Amino acid sequence: MTNADRHGTRPRGQAIVEFALISPLSFLLFIGCLDFGRVFYSAMAVTHAARAGVQYGAQNNDTSGDFDGMTQAALAAAGDLTGLTVTPERFCLCADGSSVDCITGVCNPEGVPQVYVRVTAQKTFTTLFPYPGIPKTANLNRQATVRLQ
Repeated sequence: MTNADRHGTRPRGQAIVEFALISPLSFLLFIGCLDFGRVFYSAMAVTHAARAGVQYGAQNNDTSGDFDGMTQAALAAAGDLTGLTVTPERFCLCADGSSVDCITGVCNPEGVPQVYVRVTAQKTFTTLFPYPGIPKTANLNRQATVRLQ
């Protein structure tokens, strides 16, 4: 026999009160963990998309100018991620770091500029729930650059 039963009083409703006090905090922690995982998944997918796009463009001189192909490779690598913006570009640099035109540019003294491909992938992440002190949106930007051989 419990102590409460001996005195004629029983703690009625104690479990429901505890549940009512703890459940909002538990729900907030659950949603926070869910958003935390979502933002890291999105960041990894954006990084993977930028790398896949630049790998497609760095295959050869023809694909380095195929901006649609680089964009499609990046979007395909992103999988189910929506709202991704992909910006591919091709540029040429001399050994001293100066920028030149890829077709008509000449570097002194080496003569031939190096061709580079860059893909920038961007997504705006939005949380499921507005948290106090934490912004509701975050911009995820990743950039990958590769020199053609």
